[in-house]
Amino acid sequence: MNNIKILAVILMLASFFSCMDEVSDINTTLEIQPNMAIPIIYSTTTLVDLLPEDENMSFDDDGFIRIIYKEDSIAQVSSDTLLAIEDQVPTQESFSLEAIDIDDFQTDIHVSLSELTNNLEPDLAEDIAIAIDYAENNGSAYFPPIPSQTGGVYTHQASDEFEFEYVLISQGELSVQIINNFAFEISSLRLELINTDNQNVLGQFIFNSIPSGTSQVQSINLADQFLYSDIEISIVEFSSLGSGLNPLNQSSWLSISGSDDIKFSISGNSIEATSGSIKFPQQEGPSDSLMVDFQLDDNVEISRIDLVSGAISYNYESSVNTPIQLNIEIPSLKDQFQMVFSETIEVNNTEFTGPQYISFPLDDYSFDLSQSVNQIQVNYSSQIMGTNTFEEFSENDQIQIDIGMQNLYFSYVEGYFGQIEQQIDQDELDIDLSVIEDIASGIYLETPNLRFTVDNAIGVPLLIDLDLTGINENESLALGGPPIQAQGLMSTITDFNNTNSQLSDLIAMSPSQIIYSGSVMSNPSGNFGILNSISSGSNVSIGFEMDLPLHLRIQDAKTTDTLALDFANENNSIQDYVDSIILKLNTENEFPLDVDLMILFEDSVSGSVLDSLDVDLLDGAEVDEDGRTISANIYDSNIVLTSGQIDALFNSNRVLLDIKMNSFDNQNTAVKLYTDYEFKIAVGAILELNIEE
Repeated sequence: MNNIKILAVILMLASFFSCMDEVSDINTTLEIQPNMAIPIIYSTTTLVDLLPEDENMSFDDDGFIRIIYKEDSIAQVSSDTLLAIEDQVPTQESFSLEAIDIDDFQTDIHVSLSELTNNLEPDLAEDIAIAIDYAENNGSAYFPPIPSQTGGVYTHQASDEFEFEYVLISQGELSVQIINNFAFEISSLRLELINTDNQNVLGQFIFNSIPSGTSQVQSINLADQFLYSDIEISIVEFSSLGSGLNPLNQSSWLSISGSDDIKFSISGNSIEATSGSIKFPQQEGPSDSLMVDFQLDDNVEISRIDLVSGAISYNYESSVNTPIQLNIEIPSLKDQFQMVFSETIEVNNTEFTGPQYISFPLDDYSFDLSQSVNQIQVNYSSQIMGTNTFEEFSENDQIQIDIGMQNLYFSYVEGYFGQIEQQIDQDELDIDLSVIEDIASGIYLETPNLRFTVDNAIGVPLLIDLDLTGINENESLALGGPPIQAQGLMSTITDFNNTNSQLSDLIAMSPSQIIYSGSVMSNPSGNFGILNSISSGSNVSIGFEMDLPLHLRIQDAKTTDTLALDFANENNSIQDYVDSIILKLNTENEFPLDVDLMILFEDSVSGSVLDSLDVDLLDGAEVDEDGRTISANIYDSNIVLTSGQIDALFNSNRVLLDIKMNSFDNQNTAVKLYTDYEFKIAVGAILELNIEE
């Protein structure tokens, strides 16, 4: 009866083994012998099987594995922070009206013989009156001599003729021309010219021997004199020989009339007045140039500004009692058609209205400051418009004008913008390095690379100093590394790697956070003659790419694999006949890693590990000089199970492969990981059966 049971078990095992896959180097054919071979594990694990799913993991064409993190912009620097043109504080310019040119003028005073006679000594006057009457009736008469005496005062109102009521003269001449229309020669004549208003004597004029029908002229300098339009001529002394001393000599008689006169022609020439009451003539006013400074930060030098918009403004006050046309020209400021900025404003007296404001748009204008850095030259000229009424004036009357610029928005600027430091606010890189730990612990990357790309759309060289620190619960580590030199108007690439930073150490610490901050310095080398430039809206963008090739060294890196085990279900009926079990282990290791393998027999229901089995060190595959596996390392071993391990084999339903890896040659050689690396393991059990009754 027992023999029948044994035969049934053997037939059942034969049926079972005929369905199993062949295991390398294990004969799966059951022979009717006391010893039997049963396959337990056959597994092929590729490197990809051990990798966690991660969107940042990529594979080169040859299967080389790398992890790449990338962000186009982690920080930006706006052009507005490197150069701002603020509203310009007004530049104040004052100019005085200065002296007014008085138009040349002339007025005539006529003194008739009758008027002169009435101002002579009475007896002489009577004799002359008789002579005039006789001559008017008979054609001629004896004209008595006039001994030296005064000849009267003659007033002349010329306010309707002159363009002034009174003026204080700084320079100019006043001329008096005597035209003798008497029939007799004037032997001597002394005049005084007097202001009627204040009776100030302007000057004296002395004439001698003025024959009938002739004229003489004399001039005086009027500097520092007040001249009124109402004047008087005082004949201080007058004399004439008349017809001589012999009344009977009819040949000396003269044809005379009471209407005969002396003409006094008074004229002013080249007169400049410093004050007075005048009808302002239309003439050129003051003109000059001034330099307006741009208010900029220290060491900033601007040579060109293209404006999108803005305005130039004028505030003015005037104590001048006439409109003045003020012409302003800025040669260095041109519009889009290359026309020089030029505007005209009318400046009126503001003593009662208060300061006046006017502005002009500067949209699409450009400043060319290459010849006068940070300065613009403003040329102004003025035109006195003139009045029809008399107005008070003084050469000290002033026009004060403030020139400013507001709301200047530029499209382009050239120059040297100085050294300006801007801070990069602290933030965190969007990098999750836990994927390295998910692959295996203890990984040290050989050739990681952190590349910062600076897209500098500003024509200013920059020095960017980044402070990057990895942080986890236990420690922090600064990346270190060089500052980034970013030239203007180009993209700059700066790599941080093991030669210039602590990148590998930072990654090896598996930081939970990588924070960064820093600073940006413009023109780090100072002003060495190369123009800076900024276009509106341009900026500097800092991005990064972290490339983590799995070119690495591993020390005690651990990973696990789980395999289902149906040994108990398929072989439970023979457990009572097993005397011993030898596990035959065969591995093919293409990983360039030494592997310590522990096989754990587990009950998945309870989660208990029933027993375990240590496997001798599995040497890693040899690599070439590039770190690529040359060929798989094949390992065969026979392991005799203890009774406890035999029980665990029959009572477990899955196997855990606990794998500990080290890089080849005890860390001295860095290796590269490729997707086609495989680790094959085949485990079979050789059972020694007790089939005796």
